[in-house]
Amino acid sequence: MSLAATAPQLAVRPRWTFGDWTLRKALATIVLWLVVLVMVLPLVWAVLSSFKPDLETNTFPPSVLPRNPTLANYRQLFTVLPFARFFLNTMLVAVATSVITILLSATAAYATARFRSRVAETTTAIGLVAYMLPGIVIVVPVFAVAQALHALDSLPALVVIYTAYFVPFGIWQLRSYFAGIPIELEEAAMVDGASRLEAFWMITLPQALPGLIATGIWTFTVAWNEYLFASVLLYTQSHQTLSIGLATVLVGDTNLYSWGVLMAACTLMTVPVMAIFMLIQRSLVAGLSSGAVKG
Repeated sequence: MSLAATAPQLAVRPRWTFGDWTLRKALATIVLWLVVLVMVLPLVWAVLSSFKPDLETNTFPPSVLPRNPTLANYRQLFTVLPFARFFLNTMLVAVATSVITILLSATAAYATARFRSRVAETTTAIGLVAYMLPGIVIVVPVFAVAQALHALDSLPALVVIYTAYFVPFGIWQLRSYFAGIPIELEEAAMVDGASRLEAFWMITLPQALPGLIATGIWTFTVAWNEYLFASVLLYTQSHQTLSIGLATVLVGDTNLYSWGVLMAACTLMTVPVMAIFMLIQRSLVAGLSSGAVKG
């Protein structure tokens, strides 16, 4: 009798399947959709509430869909409040901060990835530790420095502060990404006559595009929603950003307070960030995952 015939038959555990779907995949999909629903539900509620009149918003029990849809909240948002000025200031600050942060982070990350030394490693670590400090810890020194330099109530000063705060994380994110790009590509370009700067600009930087996009979107999102430094440094209404302007004018003034107008402002404030995420979603995911595992 053969050995195979006498060997004990191993019990095969049955798997619950529904076509091509296993039970585990089905449960995972249900859980993910529930998480997405919980995260999206407040945004959907804000959008729907922005089309409700105040009388309908304050009724109990509240209705999910607006019974009498209206655009009055959006008209009031632009007529009573300087919303357009808040929006423009926020866009200028967020875009300028993102561009400058990407430029500084990319060059510094490339230098630390290609020319490693104890000084570079220590400086990068100290910068990352400084970034991990809560903003409330450094807001008083930042205010004192801005006051000494006569830079209060200034959008360029706010851009400088945001950039200094975001660059350490940008360096940490892009450094691992540059380290994963083969140096042989640059050496081949330099053999053909390119300088180090030309090889970085034409060869390495395009290879790191997903990481640059991920860093830029993260910087733009944080700068767009930042409240603490803007509330301390900006006090003139014409210079305020969306976060501090809406909190000061709309919520702080009881004569202008309205849930419908507030929901309309939140909806318009969310649209640019959502549009950017939807347009470059694939590049963002690729940049975050590659920067996390390379190097």
